[in-house]
Order: sequence, then structure tokens, then C-alpha cells
Amino acid sequence: SCGPKMAEGEVHTAAAADIVPERDKEDGVVRVKTVETPWRAEILAAKEEATRQFAQMLARPEDLARLGELREEVAARLHKSELDLAAGLDAAADDVRFGLEALHTARKAVVKTRENFNEIDSLCEEESSGLADHHDVIRDLAVMRANLAKTVTDAEAILALPAQAAAALQLLKDDERNLFACWEQLTELAMRSQPARTALELALRRDANASSSGSGRQPVTEHFSAVDDAMSKLEDTIWCSIRNSVFVGEKGCRTLVRALRVVEEQETLDTLLTTKAREQHSRFFGDDSRRPSPRKEFKKRAIREVRKAISEKFAECIEALNPDEETSESSSTRDVPSMLRNLETLMRVLTEAYDYAVPAFPPKYRIFESVLAPSWHRHVTVVVKKLFRVSRDLSNADIIEILNWYQTYTEQMEAIGVVVEAAPSELPATPSTPPAPVPMILQTSRRTGAPPPRTTKTVVRPSAEEQSGFGNESVDDVPSMMSLDAFLATAPKPHVTAVAGNEKQVNTEDVVTPLQTRFGNTGPGEENIEFDEDSDMDETIAYPQDLNKLVGVYTSRMSQTVQTWSLNIQKMAATQPLREAEDGTLWTTSDVEFFRLLNEQLEVALSGGKQCVSAAATVMSSSLLEFASQQRKRLGGDAAASISTSMMASPSQFRRVRITKVEKSSDEQTAVAAAKVVDYNVLLAGVNDANRCYTLAKEVETLLVETLGSEDALEKLAHKGNSNPDAVEKRGNIMRPALDAFLRNAEHSASAAAAAVSSDPSVVDLFGHLFVVDKAGRGDWVEGEVTETLAATIADYLEDVQQYVTREHVAKVTQAVLSRVMNSTIEACMRQLTSIRPGTVERMEADENALRDCFEDHVQESVLETALQRFSAIRDLASADDAESFVLAYGLLVRSAPELGLEPAERLLAAHEDIPRAAQREVLDQCRELVRSVTIRSNR
Repeated sequence: SCGPKMAEGEVHTAAAADIVPERDKEDGVVRVKTVETPWRAEILAAKEEATRQFAQMLARPEDLARLGELREEVAARLHKSELDLAAGLDAAADDVRFGLEALHTARKAVVKTRENFNEIDSLCEEESSGLADHHDVIRDLAVMRANLAKTVTDAEAILALPAQAAAALQLLKDDERNLFACWEQLTELAMRSQPARTALELALRRDANASSSGSGRQPVTEHFSAVDDAMSKLEDTIWCSIRNSVFVGEKGCRTLVRALRVVEEQETLDTLLTTKAREQHSRFFGDDSRRPSPRKEFKKRAIREVRKAISEKFAECIEALNPDEETSESSSTRDVPSMLRNLETLMRVLTEAYDYAVPAFPPKYRIFESVLAPSWHRHVTVVVKKLFRVSRDLSNADIIEILNWYQTYTEQMEAIGVVVEAAPSELPATPSTPPAPVPMILQTSRRTGAPPPRTTKTVVRPSAEEQSGFGNESVDDVPSMMSLDAFLATAPKPHVTAVAGNEKQVNTEDVVTPLQTRFGNTGPGEENIEFDEDSDMDETIAYPQDLNKLVGVYTSRMSQTVQTWSLNIQKMAATQPLREAEDGTLWTTSDVEFFRLLNEQLEVALSGGKQCVSAAATVMSSSLLEFASQQRKRLGGDAAASISTSMMASPSQFRRVRITKVEKSSDEQTAVAAAKVVDYNVLLAGVNDANRCYTLAKEVETLLVETLGSEDALEKLAHKGNSNPDAVEKRGNIMRPALDAFLRNAEHSASAAAAAVSSDPSVVDLFGHLFVVDKAGRGDWVEGEVTETLAATIADYLEDVQQYVTREHVAKVTQAVLSRVMNSTIEACMRQLTSIRPGTVERMEADENALRDCFEDHVQESVLETALQRFSAIRDLASADDAESFVLAYGLLVRSAPELGLEPAERLLAAHEDIPRAAQREVLDQCRELVRSVTIRSNR
């Protein structure tokens, strides 16, 4: 049993070791050396594991019975393993044998190849010795061959250009959506053919210049022209697409986008080519100052097409205004409403373009802000210019409609983000032709006697029809009035005047005369009315100057109409009787009618926008000022200012002594003169009229301020209408002069009415008997009859004032009457009190009480006492019984009424018989010193 185990151990040991031959360095004999392999430890471990398992299997005595069975099983497995190993070794031997055969074949091929290379090298060495001397010839032949090949290729490409260009255009004909593909192919053809085209044309030009005859063959450009023609057709398609798609709404968006894509790609290509050319020039010449190569400028052309599209749209609108050649010029005015409707339709088209066409353009174009809106406004300006040319044939309603349309247009433009000037920076020049002056009507109906009879009042209560207007007056004696509808519906009619020495008639017009042309025609100096669509400059959106002129035409007509109305109304006021209102007050209805017509004009102007309102404000201010001037003339404002002072005493009682007169102001003189020529009732009605005109004019001013936004606008109008800044600063806004004029008219009427009371013949006669005493100390004044009659007469006048003047303005008249009466009373006292007798002072006190009773129901107590204070001071001066008390009383008088001066002292001192004549001179000197001190004090 030990023999097999040893043999098996040796086998395992041999299997676990590698036999390595090793030559001995000393004797050179090769000896075999066994080297332990790395996997020997694994074999030993497996052997040990097998021994352990075997020992485990035979651990019990009864397991020895199975020993034979185990040996047979191990022998079978070992035999099977040996068979597998033998088969594997045979297969590996076959593979090694096949590899050795292949290696042997490869070695033969390598040897053969090496022999061939050697043969080639030997042949090259033999042949190359002759080619080295002809290297330049070989190089030239190679270059020539390459050039010929390139020439043939280029010639074939040139010959193919027409067919390729036609194929590219066919793409576009098949489907318009192939616009970009067509441009791409044509651009590629053009760029590919450009070098050959340039070289060919340069060579032909050089040959032509070198020829003796100076003319050679022209470049053959048919094939290149095919590309140019195709590109031209493509560009025409692009421009038509842009022009026809801007204003067609949503359905043109895709076409516009495709066309603009081509535009943008071409712009990008031009930029790249320009940059490349500049870089090459800089690289070869050292700078980049070379003029850039020409660009196709597709962007500018696209912008021009947008402008052309706008021109075409507006051309359609203008064509609606062109009358047929057989139609008269006046018929063109009928086209204005349809033109405005067309413009409104165009505005809707612009809004659609803003919604659909504008987004198709690149944002950097700013197509709407910089091109579309400015160009649109420019054409609007042209339409306004054409309208101004035919403004002679336009009615006033047409002009207002045009102004209304422009206001709507500015609002619509602002709604889409464009700010358009809605009002001009400068107001239109409004011709101001003042109407002919109204002649002053001298009133002959005067009051006579005291108390005055009621039958002298010419008051007629108007009927309901008359209160609504002017009634059914006769055309022969009352000027005709044009209604507002007639004013709006008619245009100024030309006047026909004959030319001396010629049978022809010339039409002239009394308004601003614009150039008369048809809508489609141009006039002198306007030949360049068509736009330069190739202009690339940005445009501004300003107020159309011709619209400003059109406003001037309208306001000129309005000015003449209002002046005519004012003239007719003033004539009516001068010829028609006064009207009594339900409350008994007197009025001139023509004034209300004037403001009614004026308000109608203002309402029409309000619909024309701020520019029309501004111009109308200028016209209305001047018209109101002129109306106030004519009203003042009607109320006697132009009467003679200088009149002689009324003589209060009768010839038998008047003492010719020196009298110091108080200087009268010009307004007072005018009032006195007006009282002599204008009826008292007319003056009372004038107080009402002037104050009512002021109120109505104030309402007009308020409406103008609300419309224009602020009162500064009216002040600016006043500055523009007056070159004197100081005068403008004093008068304020443009309406202030008219308002002040009406207030002055009211004051003048009140003052003239008071003057009419004091200058009534019966009142003058009664003042002539005041303070008149005979030698016996008796008389009508002393008995109180004169004062009683005078108070009754004045009271009757005051009752008229209470009845005919409105309640809020009664005090103005009654205070003026009080002032006149007191001045006349003091003046009568100075003239007619020649002697102070017993009972004189008591009579003067009674007169003072009588006047107080007369005015106390009509004047405020404070005003009344202030007016009576002067007369009371004169009474105290008359009651002084010695020189000292006289000087003291005069001191009080001169302080309360310094305007009386030294005359009261002179008159009353002479009337004092109880003061010696020797003392009177000294007293008079003291009074003179008091007057001087008061004067000096008042001047400080």
C-alpha cells in the first residue's frame, strides 16, 4: 500500500513544480532545477482537505465495510478525469500545430515582401536620377492640371446657374411658404458664382483695355443675369408681401413673418460680409479705413414698403374726395363726411395693424413708434392741408366735424401708446374786424315836474313768444339774426365786385382766404406735396399747422358772425322798448339774446377741442369787450364830458360872488352828460343789464377755465394777445377786460341814474330854493315846503329804483343818489345861504332829518350817517356864535370833508353877522392854516 502512495505523491509533487533548465556558470553544463509554482500550496491544501474528509468518512469501525465501494467510486472518477485531460491535450496540440503552420506561411510572405521592396528601391534609384533635373516642369504640369480641373468645374457651375435659379423660383411658385428656402438657394448661387463672375469680368475688361481698337468682347452675363433676375423677382415678392400684409389683419401675419425672416437673415449676412471684408483689408493694408462694401439694405427697404402701404391706404381715402372733372368745385364739400368716415375706418385698420402686424417685426425696429405712427400722422397732416385748401367751400359744421375728428384721432392714438399733440403751441391768428359803431340814441323822454308821473315810463311786458327770443319783429325795422344752424350749415359767400374798365367780375371774400384747389390738386409752392418714401429719418408727431389755420378760418367766421350779431342786437336795444320782468325789474332782452347766441357758439367750439376753444376765447373776449363798449355808448358813455355847472339859484336870488368849484372826475362828468341824453328808466335797466352781462360773462370765463384746464391758459392767451407785459399783469386773464368793462358800465349806469335824479328840472328848481331867505327872514324853505317837496320827489325816484332795479344792486343806485343829493344840498348851501338868521340852524337840522327819513329805508344806516355827517358839520359851522367855536367847527368839517376846501369857511363866515368883520379876516387865516395842515397830513 505504500508503493502507490509514494508514486501518487511524486506525481503530485511533479505537478506542483516547474522544471526550469539552468546552465552552470562554471562548467557550462545545463542542469534541471525544479521551481515551486505558486499553485502548489493550493494543491497541498486540497490534498489535506481530501485527507480530512477521508478520515472523517472512515471515523467509525462500521465505515470500513464501505471501503471497497469508495475505492471503486474514486477509481471511476480518476479514470474519467484522465480521459478528459487526454482529450484536452490532443486538442491543444492540434491548435499549436495549426498556429505553427500559419506562422511559417506569414514568414514566407514577409520575406517575399521585403524582397519586393528591395526591388522597388533599386528601380527608383535607377529612374529618379533622370527626374530630378525636370522638377519645375512637373510642378507646372501639376498646377496646370489643377487649374484646368477648377476651370472645367467653374464652367459647369456657371452653365448650371439658370437652371438652378429657375428651380429656386419654382419652389416659391409651388408654395409661398418656401420664401426663405428660395432666398437661401438664390443667395448661395450668387455667392458661389461671385468669384467666377468677378474674375471673368475683370479679365474681359483687361483684354478690352489692351486692344488697340479700345473695344473688346463684352462680358457674357446671361448666365449670371439669370441669378440676378431671379433675385430681383424674389425681392419684389418680399416687398409686395410686406406692403400687402401690413394692413390685412390676422391673415397677413404669417406672410409678414416669412418676409421679415428673409430681411433679417439678409441683414445678418450683410453684416458678416462687411466685417469680413474690413478684417481682410486691415490684415493686408494695416487699417480698417476701407469703405464698407455695398449692402442690400433690406431693413430700410422694408421700412419704405411700410410707408408705401400707408400712402396707398390714404390714397384710397383721398380718391373719395376727388370730384369728377365734370363736377363743380363746390361739390367736393359733400365728400367731407365720407372722408371723415373713411379716416375713422383707416384708424380701425391702424389698430388692427398694431395688434397683428407690429408684433411680426423685430422689437429693435421700433416699427410702430418710429415708422408706422409718425408716417401715419404725416399723412393725416396732408389730409388736413388738403382740407384747408378747400376751406372756402367748407361749411362751419364741416370744420367743426374735422376738429372733432382730430380730437377723436388723438385719443385713439393715445390709446395705442402714441402721444399726438392735441393743441397747437401757438394760437391761430384771428382777424379782428370790429363792427361799425352803434350810434348813440338820444332819449327824449324826460321826467318833468315833481313828483314825476308814472306815465312817463316806457315799460312793456313781453309776451311768451317775445321772452323766448325777439318775437315777430318786422324785417324792415329790425336787423335779421342768423340762427346757429344757419351759421353752421353755410360757408361765407363771396362778394361780387366789378373791375373798372373790364366786364369781368371778381369774387372776393371777407375772411382768411386759403388757396382754392381741389382735394387732389396742388397749389403754388406745394408741388412737393408727395412724400419721399425713401427717407429714413425719424418723424415727429406734431400738431398740424394747417389744422391751426383751419381753426383760424372758423374763428374768423365766428368773429364776423358774433360782431354782426352784436351790431344787430345793439341796434335792437336802441330801438326797442324795455321789458319788465315778472318781479317788476326792467331789462334789455337783447343782451340776454347776445349771450345765448354766444353760448351756442362756445358749445360748438367746445366740441372742436382745446385749440378751437382757445381761439374762440380770444374771439369772445374781444366780442364781449366790444359789446360792453357798445353797451356803454347806448348808456351815454360817449356823451360830452364837459358840461357847465348847474346854476342852483334863480336870477333874482343868485349873488354873483366867487365860487371855488370842486373838480369833477371824468367818470362823474360822463355820468352827468349821460343823464341829459339817456332816459332814467334806461339807465336803471342798464344797471341790471350790465350786472347780468357781468354774471353771464363770468359763467363764460368759468366754462373756458374748466375746458382749458386752468386759469393760466386764459392768462397765456392774454400774454399772446398783448405785447405789453405790464398791462397783461394788471388785467389778468383774457376775459378780465370785458368783465371789468361790464362792472364799469354798471357803475356808470348807477352814477348816471343818480345824476338824472339830481339834474331833473323840478329837482334843480327845488335845490335852487333851498337856504333862500328873504329880508324878513321868511320864505318857502324856512317854512319847510321846499324840503318836503324835494324829499317827496327823491323818495319817488327811490321807489322807482326799488321797483326797477334788482334787489342785489339797489344799494348801488340809492347810494349814488344819496351822494348826489348831499353834494347838491351842500353846494346849494354854499351858494345860497347868505345870511344866518334866527331859525336858520333849526331849519337846517329839520332838513337833515327830512333827508334821513327819505333815505333810511333805502340805504344802510352807517352809509347814511356818513353821508349826513358833512351836512351836520356845516350846520355846526353855521351855528357857531363866536370866532373860536367857528374855527373849532371848521376843523371838524375839514377833517371829515377835506374836498370842500376853504369855501365853507368863506361862505358861512360871510353869512355870520354876529362875528365882526375885523375878526373874520383872522378867523379865515386860521381856517386856511387848518386846510394846509390837513393837506400836508394827507400827502404824507
